[in-house]
Amino acid sequence: MRKTLRVTFDTNTYSAVGRPQIDRILSKLRPLDRVRLKSMRDRACWWYLNWCVRRGRIIAAIPEASLKTEVLPNVQRVSALLAVGTPAAATPPSIPPTRLEIIQAAFDAGFMVLRSPRISWGALYPVPPERWAPDTLHSQSERQTRESAFVRHFNNYPLELIKDYGEQLSKAHGLAALPQNSRYAAAATLNNITLDRYLWRDGLAAEETLPVVPASVSAFQRKLRNLLADWVDFDVVAVHYACGFDILCSQDRGTNPNSIFGATHQATLRSTFHVQVMNIIQLTKMCLFRFGFPLTAWRHSIDSWQPAVD
Repeated sequence: MRKTLRVTFDTNTYSAVGRPQIDRILSKLRPLDRVRLKSMRDRACWWYLNWCVRRGRIIAAIPEASLKTEVLPNVQRVSALLAVGTPAAATPPSIPPTRLEIIQAAFDAGFMVLRSPRISWGALYPVPPERWAPDTLHSQSERQTRESAFVRHFNNYPLELIKDYGEQLSKAHGLAALPQNSRYAAAATLNNITLDRYLWRDGLAAEETLPVVPASVSAFQRKLRNLLADWVDFDVVAVHYACGFDILCSQDRGTNPNSIFGATHQATLRSTFHVQVMNIIQLTKMCLFRFGFPLTAWRHSIDSWQPAVD
């Protein structure tokens, strides 16, 4: 079937496929046990999919959400969220050199970026203008409408879970009773929420400064990082659906009940939104069956993003 696959890759999968480092497959042959054989198989799959991207069989894209907090080390992700709306947001943390190399390698292979403004903190990685994916299957307004419909269907639950946690912490720290926060009471009433709900981000900041609910700052950060990861996963699927891509490639096993990839949402993703999720092995098998080993390139321009046989 001479038809390209449009594939959205999440952070773990674009990192592997974008920079497979195939030379490492022979770097260590002993002991040749099950773990080593699996590693060699995985790296061969990464390289093959990278080749499919380079030859035009796969139109590959990274969701914008994956270039937000997930480009930072775990220990910096919480502070990036808490900096939103403060002077600290003007000087975001630096992205580690290894992550920069991975992103550049993915771009060099042909990956594009799916635009989505859903995660509101400022851009940490300056995407080159030519790397933004054009709206080919749906217009910009259609894409935005589709993404909004997806978010509303699930009641934007990952963000609401973060707000729930922040509200809990605001109550634990007694923030609503502080005189300096009384000025926000009218805004909370206008939004039909409690003052503690309005102060959810202040609750997170207070807990990181002086933990009173979890046992330690590290325990708080670990919980919030997990909630942030669920938020990013949700936005990855939302923009994938919005852009109308064929396959979403993720290694997420769906064991986390709060993840959009979890068992709770699998049926809805398939039946209502027709989202097909595959891991790297499954995608490799599909591409091998469809494309074999592509020797000639299917070229496509940035404007049309459509394949053309040499």
